[in-house]
Amino acid sequence: MNDFELETKLKAVRIPARTDEYWEDFPSRVRAQLPAMATEHPHRALWPRWAWTGGFAMACVVFALVIVPGVQTAMKDGRTLHRQLAQLPRHLQVLMADEHGLHYLIADQK
Repeated sequence: MNDFELETKLKAVRIPARTDEYWEDFPSRVRAQLPAMATEHPHRALWPRWAWTGGFAMACVVFALVIVPGVQTAMKDGRTLHRQLAQLPRHLQVLMADEHGLHYLIADQK
């Protein structure tokens, strides 16, 4: 069925006659049904809420398992590097080469 045939059939249908009394009572009937419809809670889809909650939880898990240990390792390595650099002047020794080979020009007093 194409659009023209559908439009022709719809125009051929007779509109039911309504009395003036029907149209006078119509607004009050609608108002009477409104509180009953307002008390019904629409069904809210839980899927989007679960999806966002699950996504946030997965992000927290990934952060806790991947990012935090990497940062802790970097901090630990940084502390080790800082400690070694702080000790460098104490361990710095100058070597001297002469006919007897290499030996310390300045040695730490231990």
